[in-house]
Amino acid sequence: MKLIAAIILCLFFGTAFSQDSTSVEPLPIIDLDTAALDTTILDTAALDTTIIDTTAVDTTVIDSNFTKIKSGLHFFASVGAQFIDFNERSKFQALLNTQDTTAIKQNFQKVNLTFPITAGIIWQISDMHSLGLGVGFLYSKESVILTDTTDSKEETHNFEYTLQALPIFAEYRLQISPNFLSLSDGDYFSIFARYYWMLPYTEISSSWGNAKADFDPLGNGFGIFFGYRFWEWKGLSIWGEMGYLSIEVKSSDKNGILDSWNLGGISLLIRAMF
Repeated sequence: MKLIAAIILCLFFGTAFSQDSTSVEPLPIIDLDTAALDTTILDTAALDTTIIDTTAVDTTVIDSNFTKIKSGLHFFASVGAQFIDFNERSKFQALLNTQDTTAIKQNFQKVNLTFPITAGIIWQISDMHSLGLGVGFLYSKESVILTDTTDSKEETHNFEYTLQALPIFAEYRLQISPNFLSLSDGDYFSIFARYYWMLPYTEISSSWGNAKADFDPLGNGFGIFFGYRFWEWKGLSIWGEMGYLSIEVKSSDKNGILDSWNLGGISLLIRAMF
């Protein structure tokens, strides 16, 4: 009986020992899973670092695209197209209508289109403000040819009128804040205010008479323009502008064809500043 009891006790303790050994074995597996988890965390951190670096690079590119205009003296030149609000053209049309009724008639155009050129200097006070002085030239010629069929003969007659002007102007530019326009890349939207004086070379000539404009030291009118700098390279800036001018000139010439006329209207400009 003692022998049987001893065998039973040995079997009991052997079974218990084997169960304890089995429960200890999973511990190394837990260590491996923890290491794998650490590796994942490290990879995620590396990914976050990459995103941050990319963001920094993009910001640098955006900042370099919009270089501020340097303070100091600059020069500019511009060309454009202007639709002159010349209401006095009706007088020339009336004079044309008084010609021989046997002629094959044409009419003057109802739109006076001209392509003014300007040049000048700009003093850049700061990135937001600048002052400028400029001079320009404006020329618009309208003509018609009438064919006279009297006495079975064809004779042609040319009738015309020409507007020309030599304006000088002072301007002030104010940059519009990008925050005001809610644009992230909208710097150098600007408003230009210009005041004009017409030099004595300003005049009107026609087939029926001429008139020279008087110089008015108080000025002849103003212009308001909205502009945007759309290209810049090594100090050279290209601007596009659109605006409206209100310019009235007068003539004291007693034999003049007109005593006053308008040179204002809608204007589109391309300006180069350097």
